Parts: sequence; C-alpha cells; structure tokens
Amino acid sequence: MALDEDQSKSPAVKSTPNEPNKSISPAKKSPSTKEFILSVAGKLSAQPLQNADAGVWGILTAISTNARKRSQGINILLTEDEHRIGRVVEDVRFRIESNAVSACHCKIHRRKNSNEDVEESCSSSVFLKDTSTNGTYLNWEKLSKSSPETLLQNGDIVSFAAAPQHAQAYAFVYREVVNCTPLGEGSATLKRKADEFGGESKRLKGIGVGAPEGPISLDDVRSLQRSNTDLRKQLESHVLSIEELRNENRVAVARHEQEMKEVKESVSQSFVNDLKDLRKKLEVQQKELTEISILSAERQEAIEDLNERLSSSMQSRTEATEIINSQKATISELEKQLEEERNQRREDREKGIADLRAALQKAHLESQEELKRQSEIASKQERELKEVINKLQESDKESRLLVETLRTKLENTRESLVISDKKARQLEAQVQEEQQISLNNRK
Repeated sequence: MALDEDQSKSPAVKSTPNEPNKSISPAKKSPSTKEFILSVAGKLSAQPLQNADAGVWGILTAISTNARKRSQGINILLTEDEHRIGRVVEDVRFRIESNAVSACHCKIHRRKNSNEDVEESCSSSVFLKDTSTNGTYLNWEKLSKSSPETLLQNGDIVSFAAAPQHAQAYAFVYREVVNCTPLGEGSATLKRKADEFGGESKRLKGIGVGAPEGPISLDDVRSLQRSNTDLRKQLESHVLSIEELRNENRVAVARHEQEMKEVKESVSQSFVNDLKDLRKKLEVQQKELTEISILSAERQEAIEDLNERLSSSMQSRTEATEIINSQKATISELEKQLEEERNQRREDREKGIADLRAALQKAHLESQEELKRQSEIASKQERELKEVINKLQESDKESRLLVETLRTKLENTRESLVISDKKARQLEAQVQEEQQISLNNRK
C-alpha cells in the first residue's frame, strides 16, 4: 500500500525540468533547478515506505525526465544484497539504455553491521561504488572508479550520465524501506499461535460430561476463559489499529489531494506562461517575416528598374547602329559626288570612324559589366533572403515541436491524475473490506 501511495504521488516530479523557468530569469536557472530537485527529493524521502513488498529494503525513485521515461517504470526495487546498474546488465529492471551510461555503471550493495544486539533488518548499511568511465554523481559529487565505496542514505540523489540538474541526466532519489521485522517472522508468529490454539483444542477435544477422561475440570474452564479474554483483547487491539490506519489513510489522502492540487496549479501556470512566451516569439517572428517580405519586394522593384535601364541602353544602342548605317549610306553617296574630297579627308574620316567604334565598344563593355555586377548583387541578396526564410521556418518548426512536447507532458500529467484517483478508490475498497473482516471477527 505504501508503494502504491508513492507511485500515486510520483507525477509531482514530472514538472521538474519546466518548473524553475516559471518565475526565475535565465541567469539564475542552475541554482534554482538544484533547489527544486532537492525539495522534490526531500518531499519523497520524508515519507518512508513501510513494508512496501516482501524482501524490498530500498527503492530508487526517478526524479528526472529521462529517468521517468524508462520502460521499466519510475521505481527500481532493491531486493538483493547486491545490485548492478548499467546499460547491459543481466537484470532488465536495472538497465539504463543510454550511450552515456557504461555497461556496468555502478554497484549498490548492503552490508550487515557488527552490532549483534540489533535486529537483522535494522542492522545493514547501504553503499554505492562507481564502476564506470564517465562517473556517477551522488548529491552533485562526482564519484569515479578510484573513489572508495560511499555510504548511501535515505534522501540521497544518485545521477547517471550527468549532474542531476542536466537535461540528459538519469537522476533517482534513494528511499529506505522501514522494515524492522525480519522476513518470515510475522508468519512464524501466526503459525506458532495457531499451533498453540490447535494444541489447546486437541487437549480439550473429547473432554466433557460422560467422556472417558471424565468431566471438564475447573482449570480447563479458567484457561478457556483466559484464552477468550486474550482473544477479545487482541480483537479490540485489531479494531483500534484498523481505526488508526483508517485515520492515517484519510490524512494521507487529504495531503495527497492537496499536493496534487498544488502541483496541478504550478504545472498549469508554467504551461500557460510558456504558451504566452511562445505566442510573443511567434508574433515577433511574424513581424520580422513581414519586414523581410517588404524588403524583398523593394529589392525586386530595384531589379525591375535595372532591367528597364538595360532595355533602354539596348534601345539606344540600336538607334546608334541605325544612325551609323544612315551615315554610311550618306558617305557612299558623297563618295560618288566628292571623289576629290574623299582622297583628302579619307584619313580624317577613317580616324573618326575608328574613334566612334572604340567609344561604342567601350560603352558596350561598361554596360555589360554594370549588368553583370547588378545581377551578382541581386543573386547575393536573393540567397540571403532564402537563408533568412529557412532560418525562420526552422525556428517555426522548433516552436511547434516545443508546443507539442508541452501538450504531451500535460496529457501525461492528466493520465497520472486519473491513475492516482483509481488507486485512492482501491485503497478505500481495501479499508471497507478490512472493516467487514473486523466486524465478522467481532461476531
């Protein structure tokens, strides 16, 4: 029952990565995350498990996001005297599937104390020994292969792959199971009492009026009355213990509902704040995209203006060519009429024609260079615009992925709330069954 209560309360840890971002600036993010992890571990370790399951002496409860995503569950039950945790250990329950975790990352074992006056279950100490290449973190202290084995106490935080506040870390809190009764002692006690009652019934069997042993003696009657008195006292003590358990269950349920309410409010508030921030970022990006589109339109207009200038220069060149052709025709007519003047002015005319051709060729080359330079500038600007648009699209995709992740976390929180409600109902049904059994025993 204690383990079920722990699992019903465990969804409160799920908001660990996002909880510190609610009201603290990025400059103070690391220390606040550490304080939040310590507070969560303190809340979990402050409620020790009473006899969770037969043979369980300790539990590693996941408090980081990666650790809670393990397919084996959020709790690692410690039942043997030695357990090995790693990526490829034999026991599937103790595997952590991550490349940052070694094949056999660490070893957790318990050792009996030398004090013989203490009960067996209360006389053991738990130790942690690192056997990895990347090291194991114990309360933000990094252990290595050369480090000696370290004492593990209730509430200690054990982290693999990175420090507990890191996003890639697999962080667990160690919780002791308070079980000072050796395994099998309760059943042996019940068996011994049953044997005593059985022997007593065997002794009383056949003793009565007309029996071979004679009538019932006064000592037998008194012993039977004493046994009835003892049974009545035991029944009353059981009824009192049931009432105490019922009151404790009510207090635990009320406390659990209050904690779930606080966690729900904090998680919902953090999600609302994150959604507001995302909406603001999206509006800013949309404004930037609008400005970029306006700038692109202006540059497109500039390119069209350059094209118009180029077409006008080509038209002027065509007109100049037509003028040259007309001048050539006039010169040919004048040659016929002025053969004498042609001989005198031939050199001057040829020189003028050569200068004109050189000027036209120079103008042509300058226009081609200008056109090439403008086209290069336009292509460069177009590439820059494409890069900016791609970056904006990537940022938009990231924001959508973030929104989907937040929605998934919210759905998981809702599912955990439903599971906790179901488990509370199961606890109420068990209490009712125990009440019915106690009434039957009283009858």
